[in-house]
Amino acid sequence: MAAAEELFGLQGFADVSVDEITARAGVAKGSFYNHFTDKADLAHHLALEIRAGMREQIGTLRASSSDDAAVHVAISMGSFMLLAIERPSRALILVNLLSNPTDAASPMNARVRSTLQAGMSSGRFRMASIESALVLVLGIVAAGIRDLLEQRVKDPDQRIAELVAHGLCALGLDWSEAYESIASPTVRRLRLR
Repeated sequence: MAAAEELFGLQGFADVSVDEITARAGVAKGSFYNHFTDKADLAHHLALEIRAGMREQIGTLRASSSDDAAVHVAISMGSFMLLAIERPSRALILVNLLSNPTDAASPMNARVRSTLQAGMSSGRFRMASIESALVLVLGIVAAGIRDLLEQRVKDPDQRIAELVAHGLCALGLDWSEAYESIASPTVRRLRLR
């Protein structure tokens, strides 16, 4: 999987063959097929591994923050978008290769779904449905990652902060509340201004 991550990051998914992956990994092609049905299956597992690592990192940050759902959403959105700056190939793999990322019932979205529900129950968020809020948050993150990877952004931390603030406002916060959430100590550790 490390070899595939490196090659996908350098060349893109479409331009990498199973032969290149096995050669880079130093394993026989048969070994590859003992673990994966094809390159797409490997890519899916790689994307899930990246997402699980991010979920663990975000969980640690959230545990050290307030119980405010807006702060939790800011931590999550900011962490994923920072991946585009800190580990661009991982961010690209995540946005390109994760299948069905906005499925509200998916176990991988359980934490963000529960955060959105908590925000709605507390009156912090005002949204039509959890499903639309999930698409909104994940859409901003995916578009933000692409923007950071494809554009020459002068101040990436500022861009991320703006995108997170827009996301929080779309969930029902006013601008001052959104920027207050971004200014929380835990979110500030993400370098957002």
